[in-house]
Amino acid sequence: MKPMLSAEQFISQCSRDMILPSNDDGDVDTVKIETALRGASGVIVARLPWLLNANGEIAEPIPAQFADALLAMCFDFTVYRLTDGVSGSENARNKYNDNMRLLETIDKEYKGGLSGPDNQSAFIVEPNESEGISDRRFWKKGGLV
Repeated sequence: MKPMLSAEQFISQCSRDMILPSNDDGDVDTVKIETALRGASGVIVARLPWLLNANGEIAEPIPAQFADALLAMCFDFTVYRLTDGVSGSENARNKYNDNMRLLETIDKEYKGGLSGPDNQSAFIVEPNESEGISDRRFWKKGGLV
């Protein structure tokens, strides 16, 4: 799976004082960064499987209302993977946990508040007096047929 960010995009967002992994020549180890980016993207996709297209790649474009947050999370998760920040400090663990909760919130928002298995979407049931549905406040899980 292609990661959400490229190694170049990741490096361009790093602060000057951030220590990036280096290879034997002393250059930035982009292979290690790309591996961490794939892992970070995998964490996001594991929580949001609806991001994948039919080919198993992250669908482009990412829904606009979530794109910036997901790219920022991909960056954060990559930093965690490169620096072992999740187990290293309480602040890093809290930020990691906050990001995981945000992923859960995004999933519920995308699915209309009815998060569940099998990549089901939620929709509003249309009013239909013959079926006894008088208004649009009823939600139904599944897809439109």
